[in-house]
Order: sequence, then structure tokens, then C-alpha cells
Amino acid sequence: MFNDFYARDISKKIRSTLTTKARAGIYHSTVPPFGYRKSPADSHMLLRDEETAPYVIKMFELSASGRGPAAIANYLRAKKVPIPAYWHHVRGERAWQGYKGENDASNYRWFDTTVRSILQHEVYIGNLVAQRQTHIFKVGKSFVRPKEEWVIVEDVFEPLVERELWERVQESFSNPTRARKKTGLASIFSGIVFCDTCNRRISFVPERAEKIYVGSCMEYRKIGRQGCTPHRIYEKDLYDAVLKDIREWAKLALEDEQAVLEKVMEHENRNEPDAGAAIEKRLSLEKRLGEVEKVIAKLYEDYALGKAGADEIDLLLPKYRKEQGELKAQLALFQEESNEQRETTQNAEKWVALIRQYSDLQKLTAGIIRELITKIYVGDVRKVDGEKVQSIEIHYRFIGSLPDGARK
Repeated sequence: MFNDFYARDISKKIRSTLTTKARAGIYHSTVPPFGYRKSPADSHMLLRDEETAPYVIKMFELSASGRGPAAIANYLRAKKVPIPAYWHHVRGERAWQGYKGENDASNYRWFDTTVRSILQHEVYIGNLVAQRQTHIFKVGKSFVRPKEEWVIVEDVFEPLVERELWERVQESFSNPTRARKKTGLASIFSGIVFCDTCNRRISFVPERAEKIYVGSCMEYRKIGRQGCTPHRIYEKDLYDAVLKDIREWAKLALEDEQAVLEKVMEHENRNEPDAGAAIEKRLSLEKRLGEVEKVIAKLYEDYALGKAGADEIDLLLPKYRKEQGELKAQLALFQEESNEQRETTQNAEKWVALIRQYSDLQKLTAGIIRELITKIYVGDVRKVDGEKVQSIEIHYRFIGSLPDGARK
């Protein structure tokens, strides 16, 4: 019993020390993550590994283009890319009991779980992630901690991939795709098309010997009209509509980038108050805050010089302190809105710079769709003036949806 208590106590102290080091941005692990090597000058720092980093970047690019972990694992096996255990073994970082010599098939045996682990790791955007697991010494097993208990320190190492690319890959995990039996590939729209009524996914299934694919609301397919309506759409019709929309916006951005930027900003700020009035209000608040703070300073000065008594200070000071706090809160809100406006402008500029590259786009791919679009909402078919119409709302990356009229 005493031995158990001693071992538990030592374990707590070790965990506490490792947590403190992690919060200070100090890397502490036997082997570096795939794509990195430990610095020769400081083993607690990671450096880009020129041999393996390109494989990590390729994994992220393949994932962003629509390939799942299993498909990426197959790609790596076909290209005979050695697995992480091989690199650790041949470099003397950690022995691999399964090593059977150079050129053995086991050196290239990638699994989807390994690929998924790499793609979801924040180290590749430069973050230190520690305390992900805990070891129960008495049981002799390790368990993954809840993410809120992890220690994450941002911008510690050189990132291997851009944050934007990393985030796009994480989006693909939240919207998993399913490969088609005939081609082995998922629909280029898989995971990003949703019903505009119930917000469930639109799933595409084959018709006519898999020559035509038709999408419909999964809630409708599951329980019928009790849950939702069909929202039926041919994949080819969706393809043509999305391609047309991208081309039109790209052409406009190429012809007059500033005009498109202004239209986007006008749409983004449609619900925002008048900018001139907002500036006038902020200046008024700042002026009043300055006056209040002068009054507070004067009260303290009068009290120190004996010009004001304690009763007078107790009466006036709380009132001005309260007003000071309210003014600061309102100015903080203005600052937050200003930051949001600045971010909105930056996002609009990013989108315009991105979309203008596709003015001559001839063919859509899963990679292009995921680079430009985050979601597509499909409405149900309805009749307007005797004609069947169907709404398709495209949410572009950085800016969301745009009205059709903005193109005019």
C-alpha cells in the first residue's frame, strides 16, 4: 500500500512538471512528430525535416482535394512512402520491433488511422500540443484526455502547412464523405450540400445504372414527408449552377476587382449602423470618459489636500466610478465591432483575390469546390408563374452567401 502511495505521488509530481514545461512552450517527447526533427542545439525544439515534411504537406493537399484518410493511405503505399516508425528506427530515435529490412512491404504499410492522426494534429500549424494522454500506473494503460484538458501553446514551431489549409482539412472531418462503389471516389459535392429546410445533408444516389446521380434530403429519405420534403436535385444541375456562379464572380473580379469588393462589403455590412454616426458616437464616449477620469482624479486630489471630506468622496466617487465602467464597456464594444469590421474587409479581399483566378474555369473538382465553398443549401422545387424553380444558395469561403443581384 505504501508503495502504491509513493508511486502515485511521484506520478503526480512528474505530470505537474511536464505540464509546467508544456505551458512554457517546451517540447518533451521521445520522438518528434512525422515531418519534424529535434534541433541538434536544443532537443526541446522542433525543426522542419526536409525529407519527410513534403509527405505531410502532400497529405494535407490530398485531404483538401477531397480524399479521405483511407484513400491517402493507399496513395502513400502505392508511392512507397515509408511510415513514421521506419524513419524513427533508421535514425536511431526509437526501435521498431517490426522492422524487417530495407524495401520490405511493412515499411510502407500506412493505415487510415495514422493518416487521420497526422491530419488532425495542431503541431503542423506550429502549435505545441501536450498532455493529450494520461497513464494510469496501476492499470498499466494510457487514456486520451478530453481536449479541454490538453495543453496547447500556439506558434511555438515552424508550421508545415498554412492555417487556412489545416482548417479546411478539419472541416472535411466534420463532413465525412462516402466513396462510390463504381469509381471508388466520393461525389465532389459530398459533405457540403445541405437541405435549406431541416439543415440535414443532401445525399446523392445513383439512378439508371449509376449513370445519373440525384440528391435528396436525408431526413426525407429517412422518414418521408413527416420529416421534410424531397429537395430533389440532379447532381449535373448542381454542377452546372455552381460552375456558372464561380465563373461569373471570377469574371467580374478580374474585370473590376474594386467594384466587386465594394459590392461584397455592401452586402456584408447591410445590417450594420451608419459608419459616420458610429464614429461620432465613439468620439462622444471617449470625450466623456476623459472628463469623468479628470473628475475622479480631482476628487482624489481634493481629498488629499483636505479640500473635500470623506463623506463627500463616498457620495460622489461611486457615481463617477460606475459611469467610468459603463463608458469603458461601451468603448470596448465599439473596439470589438471595429476589429470585426477590419476582419470582414480582410476576408472580402481574400475572397476577391481567390475567386478571380477562376474566370476561365472549365471543370469543377472536389479540391476547387473545397477551396472556394464551405456550404451549399438547396431549396425544394416550387412553381413560380407556372414554371418550376429551385433555389441554390452558395456559401463561399471567407464571406458566406451573396445575393444574385450583387452581380448586376
